[in-house]
Amino acid sequence: MRGLLSVLHRVVRACFGIALGLVLCLSGCLFSGCERRPLLDQDFRTRVQVRVNLDGIQNVTYDIYNDKVPVPEIDPEVMHVLFYNGSGIATESYITTREKDSEGKTVISGEVSVAPGSYRLLAYNFGTESTLVSGLGSYEGALASAETVSETLASRYKASTGEEGAVVYEPDHLVVAREPDEVIPPHTGLYTVETEARTVVESYYLQVKVDGLEYVSGAQAWLSGLVENCAIASGGRSGLPGVTEYIPLIKSDDKGEPVICAVFNTFGRIEGSTNELKVTFDLKTTDGKSVRRTFDISDLFLTENCVKHHWLLLDEVIKIDPPKNAGGGFDPSVDDWDDEHHDILI
Repeated sequence: MRGLLSVLHRVVRACFGIALGLVLCLSGCLFSGCERRPLLDQDFRTRVQVRVNLDGIQNVTYDIYNDKVPVPEIDPEVMHVLFYNGSGIATESYITTREKDSEGKTVISGEVSVAPGSYRLLAYNFGTESTLVSGLGSYEGALASAETVSETLASRYKASTGEEGAVVYEPDHLVVAREPDEVIPPHTGLYTVETEARTVVESYYLQVKVDGLEYVSGAQAWLSGLVENCAIASGGRSGLPGVTEYIPLIKSDDKGEPVICAVFNTFGRIEGSTNELKVTFDLKTTDGKSVRRTFDISDLFLTENCVKHHWLLLDEVIKIDPPKNAGGGFDPSVDDWDDEHHDILI
């Protein structure tokens, strides 16, 4: 009898242990919501689709003043995407798929493999010709600057103005998208990051009247006092001393009045600075002479036309005397101009 009771006692204890285990298991499910959490190893990466909206890009000047002047399009085809963590670049890729989304917006997209975590995202259009991108090792250090002109043009600038300093080509539009606080979660499917692009380059329309334009075979301008570079992540501009920009000019007319003009790109005027903005027009006549005129246009940058529309419309007139020997047609390229200097005073 005692042996039977002992067996029954062990059976009851075993059943009680099983029941207690079931109760604890059910309690754990109740408190945790029975959530199934993936077991992630250090090599787990989330497939991220980066979608950059391009419709917010401001195309060239705010308003077109002269529809006869060619207007460059801002149409990125490839974007370089970088994810930064505390150590620098965590991962990077290039996205190339252009499409219209369900709302009719133009987007460029592609997939990037990213480890879950917190990042700062930077994307910019890849393949610009005269805009140089450097300092990509860190988010804050990424910098856009314009390419330095050739030695021939640098010599031409010194001959035209008598000054020395950094001379650059006008920068291409650099389209940038930024997300300074992007969290990539663990995800077994395709996780989407959406962002919008803006250009960090400004565009202006420059124009001056010319009396005797038929005697001009080529023209260029030098615009000094401009921003040298731009921080891609923050949009901050560099300060003094600034750079001079080379601007090729074309012939046109303004309501029938002959002008030379251009739509040009720049990182902008140096903010909070009282430095002079001077433009030197360098014209080649059909008989091979050079006509050079310099104007201070600092106040012109403060006019309503410039602030609202980005139009730099000079009231001055450059007068060209009829040449003794007529030459060829207009050529905006002046690399082969001679150094003969013929000043016209107005």
